[in-house]
Amino acid sequence: MVPPSDTAKNRLIERISQWRDERYHAQRRWSFAHHLVLLGSIIASVLAGTLIQINMTQHASLLTTLAAVLTAIAASGGFERKWKSNRLSRSRADRMLLALDDDEADLHDVRAQLAQAIEKHDMEVVGEKDDVDD
Repeated sequence: MVPPSDTAKNRLIERISQWRDERYHAQRRWSFAHHLVLLGSIIASVLAGTLIQINMTQHASLLTTLAAVLTAIAASGGFERKWKSNRLSRSRADRMLLALDDDEADLHDVRAQLAQAIEKHDMEVVGEKDDVDD
């Protein structure tokens, strides 16, 4: 039979690992969204400028509108903030998992760290907290 502390430790490791994996996948998605709208806006702007030079103003107008829309989406969506928040939260989970590698790890302390990390992550995502206190 597995001692209760090992079971509790294994459950905590599983919970942190699951949260870490969710943050990893979210980090990748938000990074993709951030870079897609940012680069899309730059490319649309450059192409619009090129089309103006060769008197294709109707197409240039459409590209200028697209660039403006992408820029607005990037600014209002907070994709970069969400990408960074997920990256930092993944790192916090990694540190907790490292702490649990120690046979004498304080499970209560690591649980408290997880609760704090979840709250900090939520505050970062909604934009309530700009600085990260680690």
